[in-house]
Amino acid sequence: MIFLVKLSLHMLSFLWKAAEICLRFSRWKNKLKHRFDRKKECTEPMKKSCLIAVIAALAAVAGALAAVAVYLHRREKELDEYERLLFGEDDAATVEPEAPAAEEAAPAEDAAE
Repeated sequence: MIFLVKLSLHMLSFLWKAAEICLRFSRWKNKLKHRFDRKKECTEPMKKSCLIAVIAALAAVAGALAAVAVYLHRREKELDEYERLLFGEDDAATVEPEAPAAEEAAPAEDAAE
């Protein structure tokens, strides 16, 4: 008989713990459900004026990027032209070799006299 009483107490203790665990699980489940089902405060759609302001800002950024691209393209062309004029072949390079040729002609005339 004592054995049955002890066994029943152990069974009641086990059932009590199981009930506590089930209760905690259901509370946890309800909290999660409440968190995900709750409507958020910022779910209203964007106002038209705000949308227009965002579109205008994006257009301004796109225009600025286009202006920078055009400026860099023109600047690159100017630098290429300047570099071509600075380091390219010009008339001054052809004048230098003629001076030694004139000097060679003068000693030849002296030798002929």
